[in-house]
Amino acid sequence: MPGNVDIESRAFGFLFTSIALAVLTGIIINEFLATHHIPIYYQLLAWIVVFVFVLGITFTKMKNLFRSIRNRMKNSIRWPLHAKIINGLSWAGPFLAIPIFHPFAHYLILLGIGTGNISTYFLIKYYNDYKNKEQFIVGILAITIIPILFLVDVLLTVLVHQHVLTLSRLFVAVSYGVGGIYALNER
Repeated sequence: MPGNVDIESRAFGFLFTSIALAVLTGIIINEFLATHHIPIYYQLLAWIVVFVFVLGITFTKMKNLFRSIRNRMKNSIRWPLHAKIINGLSWAGPFLAIPIFHPFAHYLILLGIGTGNISTYFLIKYYNDYKNKEQFIVGILAITIIPILFLVDVLLTVLVHQHVLTLSRLFVAVSYGVGGIYALNER
């Protein structure tokens, strides 16, 4: 991993809090558009614009972020093939299952974020001797939240599906936000 772990941790803290901010902003805009019966393709466009805007500002303000991401990716390129496959499936597997199990998309998104971040944490720890705890926190929170979301979905049948989707997005933001705040405050 890079020479200065504090800079890397801080850079990923900014990235994770930026993702949380983008998701929260997207939730607010999406709810506004849905309430006013704006077509779904405009809602999708709003999500893309929000993410490009928030992450664009993050990347321009945080010069070390791009370098930190590149260093992490360079290190993962050196992993053995089986480790790359495990990491790739941990991230992509749940997302690839969404078209098949569409009614469970909100659970699969949290599962993908959880398993992807946890596998990356353990593989970086094992192959690069670096503990990126912020990634582990995001993953554990995302997976831990799945049963809570399921209980809310099943027990509170008065909630419409759209509100459960909004709640799952909020949980994604919380996971990344907590991981980002932890990384920013880690010494």
